Amino acid sequence: MLSLHAAGQTSDPRARDSDAAWIDMFQPTRDEELAMEARLGVLLPTREDMAEIETSSRLYLENGAAFMTAQVAFFGGQEHLQSGPVTFVLAAQKLVTIRYIDPASFAIFAGHIDKQPVLCLDGPTAFLNLLDVIIDRTADLIERTQGGIDELSRSIFTRNRKGRLEDVLILLGNAQNDIVKIRDSLVGFARLTAFAAGLDPALTRGTHTQTKEFHDRLHTLSQDVASLSDHATYVSGNIAFLLDAALGLINVEQNSVMKLISVNSVVFLPLTLIASIYGMNFDHMPFLHDPDAFWASMAIMAVIAVALVWWFRMKRWV
Repeated sequence: MLSLHAAGQTSDPRARDSDAAWIDMFQPTRDEELAMEARLGVLLPTREDMAEIETSSRLYLENGAAFMTAQVAFFGGQEHLQSGPVTFVLAAQKLVTIRYIDPASFAIFAGHIDKQPVLCLDGPTAFLNLLDVIIDRTADLIERTQGGIDELSRSIFTRNRKGRLEDVLILLGNAQNDIVKIRDSLVGFARLTAFAAGLDPALTRGTHTQTKEFHDRLHTLSQDVASLSDHATYVSGNIAFLLDAALGLINVEQNSVMKLISVNSVVFLPLTLIASIYGMNFDHMPFLHDPDAFWASMAIMAVIAVALVWWFRMKRWV
């Protein structure tokens, strides 16, 4: 499916097609790919090509066109983050995006163009503004992930815990998977902006002033990406800390249970010894037929149990 975007919309489809500064190819068919290749005079990357992880396969120049592919993190209606490649092609003062995923940032940018056509004057302008929206959306994803981490932190470091720490571990693992996708996306955009900074002026609007504006804006976006990468690294470190804390608290709880069991065993051990002795089947035993022997033995057991509990509390073992 092709979406055409231009600064000046027209009712004539053919005029609009020729004036379009941004052509968004969402899940394109083979016929659409061939038509776009004929129009631009370049070979577009296939879905398999976009999935390549080598930098040379993601960032390259061919027949006067720049091809840049980066991973984009998005929710896509799912509970946890997804990610997929998006290719940006700058050719003939046009921006062509090829994608098989549907991040919200593309719909957001299309909505911005309807309100502010100046955002899509030409391909390089559309490229910079689309990157701005994607990076801003990535910042929102980091904030959302960090918000979930803050809630988990409060649930871990509280005495009146409602849920199990084992459930918290699962949530922390999911959050770590989300932040990994975000960091992977930011690394891709850091490489993309560095590559775009070295493009020929003919691909970035031509004149010295326009080229300088392009590079200044790209430098700002690169700084934003670096800042978000640092923040994502901080969030990842916080997740690792909370994971260690949760595991430590699980060990503490398990040790407390084992300590309670051990204390109970020690308290009842002498009581069991007394009960075992008087449970022997001998005819002649001290106090065996004494009417007060039962109550005396119960009193002795109680005194021993209380003394042991008092001793453990003095030693702060319980």
